[in-house]
Amino acid sequence: MAYSSDDLFDPADMETVEPLPPKHTEENAFIPDTNADPEGAEVRATPPAISLPDFFYKRFHLDDDGKPMYNPAAVELIMGVFDAKKDTDLIFNSENDQEYYDEQVTTIVDGVMQLLEVDPQSTGINFLGLCTRTWAEFASIAQEYQAEIERLTANLELPEWLVAREDKMMQLGRKARLLRDAIARVDNKFGLKSTSLDRKRVQTEVERRLQRLAEWSFSQHADTSGKVAAKMNQATVQHCESVFANA
Repeated sequence: MAYSSDDLFDPADMETVEPLPPKHTEENAFIPDTNADPEGAEVRATPPAISLPDFFYKRFHLDDDGKPMYNPAAVELIMGVFDAKKDTDLIFNSENDQEYYDEQVTTIVDGVMQLLEVDPQSTGINFLGLCTRTWAEFASIAQEYQAEIERLTANLELPEWLVAREDKMMQLGRKARLLRDAIARVDNKFGLKSTSLDRKRVQTEVERRLQRLAEWSFSQHADTSGKVAAKMNQATVQHCESVFANA
């Protein structure tokens, strides 16, 4: 029986060179392939309803309805600063600074004592409220300052806004301790069961402050064009449906 050359298998006829990717990448390789998933590609190409810069999410977030809210993790960090600072004293550079601080506390106490002749409880509650809000503000500013300092590198100068924040932090720290020490001197003359700082009330004031900042930051930086467009498109569809129904 005779065989032709076409019937014989020769391994040498097979490709033995290892296939390698081309060194040059064609331009179409950078274009997303939407043929395999056209519906998914269309969804991914849709702009988000609300667009915000990354720094917004460090202290705030959006709830399920897209409304700005404070971040509970940010509250915990601030309360950690409060816990560390609430029982500390100011550091004075000289005896004169210490004497001036004591004089300020005495002046505050003398002024408050004049208000205790009538309804001392209300005066005490209002004064404690001022002290609570001041400590919440101080702890918040101090935590923000600390976080920004950690982001700085050795080759960067301290920005002017951070210098201003530092000065405000120091002044608030002094004010918070002045109020705390003045209350300690008046103490039971307020006619209250307790005149100590309540951690839960400080946290409530911290949350209120962050919520106000969240709403302000949202109004300044949120891009809601996608949400507006979606509402307009929905209204257009409803209008077209009503036209069709009345045709």
